[in-house]
Amino acid sequence: MSDKQKSYPLRKVFWALIIICFMIMELPGIFFINRIEPMIFGMPFIYGFILIMWAVMCAIMFIAYKNNWGKGKDFVEGEGDE
Repeated sequence: MSDKQKSYPLRKVFWALIIICFMIMELPGIFFINRIEPMIFGMPFIYGFILIMWAVMCAIMFIAYKNNWGKGKDFVEGEGDE
């Protein structure tokens, strides 16, 4: 085992984006924008906002998965992950 921990800066970016998106969707601040107007996709604003944020979260998760959660394409599970 090596003494040096391998750093993956892109991994921190992915986790930060995921946490920020969850905070935007789930914190009580969302109730300050709980209005009927403006309509988004024919739905009240809060439903449209949550739907858009859900799509953003899916895109972030897909990109993170395709980039091996920031570890690079040549990363092999169990080799140097500790």
